[in-house]
Amino acid sequence: MSDHMPSRQPRPTPVSPVVDFHAHPLDERIRLSYNTLEKLRRPNGGYIASPYSAEDGSGDAYNVFWIRDIMFATYANEYLGCFDKMIESFRLVLDIFKRFHLRIIKASIVKPNVLNERGLFMPARVHPTTLETITDDWGHHQMDVFGLFMYKTGDLIRKGYGFRFTTEDFTLISHIRNYIFNMGFEEDFGMWEEGPEAHSSSFGAVLGGLTMWFDQGFYDYKYKQKTEIGTLVPVSERMVADGNQALLGLLPRESESRPYDLAQLSLIWPYAIVDYQTKLMILKNIETQLVGTRGVRRYPNDVYSGHGTVPHEGETAEWPLGLAWLSICYSKLAEYDHDFDTAHHPVHLNWEQRVVYFDQAVKYFIQLEAAMTPEGWVPELYVGTQMGHNTPLAWAQSFHIISGQMLLNLSYKHPHHFKIPASLMRRA
Repeated sequence: MSDHMPSRQPRPTPVSPVVDFHAHPLDERIRLSYNTLEKLRRPNGGYIASPYSAEDGSGDAYNVFWIRDIMFATYANEYLGCFDKMIESFRLVLDIFKRFHLRIIKASIVKPNVLNERGLFMPARVHPTTLETITDDWGHHQMDVFGLFMYKTGDLIRKGYGFRFTTEDFTLISHIRNYIFNMGFEEDFGMWEEGPEAHSSSFGAVLGGLTMWFDQGFYDYKYKQKTEIGTLVPVSERMVADGNQALLGLLPRESESRPYDLAQLSLIWPYAIVDYQTKLMILKNIETQLVGTRGVRRYPNDVYSGHGTVPHEGETAEWPLGLAWLSICYSKLAEYDHDFDTAHHPVHLNWEQRVVYFDQAVKYFIQLEAAMTPEGWVPELYVGTQMGHNTPLAWAQSFHIISGQMLLNLSYKHPHHFKIPASLMRRA
């Protein structure tokens, strides 16, 4: 090259533009949301609750395993057809229960004191690698965890995955049944780890789990063929009857101190354990009393706001998780042409009513996505415009995937009735 020729400058490497999560089509947003959820999954099949490590000493770390969170986080796998991953997560939960098998057996015989003997209960959270308990200092006694486990393992077996469970597993599940028999419809700390108090959400979860194994037709509408599981872990008719009586004694309230609670949505989905009119009453209470702009308040006068947020006077945290949950519940109401009344007689739902429910599901899903970050993360909560530190929250991310996929499934199955707005299907 001659001296007077200008030197050639290297061409800059092109930088790919950062595309906002909200600019993608709906099916792609679901895929991106699942990628986020997968980053919270650990090799053993568990999900940390959130990436927050509390290394600054600011409070409890959330990059650990909550047993409930694992089960709800892996629920998204079912709606995407990834049953192997879901089974792997539930096998991990079984392994956690096995580590504390002796506690389960002892508590199924002699009830520990809820306030003074917390170390005798099954822990609600464990270390993500060692699976050992982290602390016994707070309310571990949460019966909805056992109800969800019983309900979903029974559901998976009835869907054809029974070969993944061994005789040893069924022995453990029978001891969990005994644990529930001993203390299933009494005071516990509930889904939000507060109490102790009798919670309708806990009673409903336990009743849903027992009813699944009781296997007398209550959930048969969900399955193409009847699979007998009642002989594997027998459940007595008396216990189901006692559970129904205990639940009806609390409804429509969540507890003595709470007339309504976000956790009551679990009575509609996944358990579908309450009648049609009670479902509508729960939805009305939550929609009129607890729904906010960016989420749903857990219950009236909730004081929890997470680390780093500063509530103004009278300000209560709003959980985007609740918007996803409302969307799922309305999708479930739209899915079938019937429900049931208090006597378990069918209640017919016409297309006009089902379309109204579908449109409600769409409305809450749109509101949910408006509360998600540009990366497509679902925060644990907002206090005003302040975002909580547990972002993304694993089970909230899972619920976003489920609610979105349910809308797609319904619109594909009944395209003449269930129509997703073009603005939701494809973003600019």
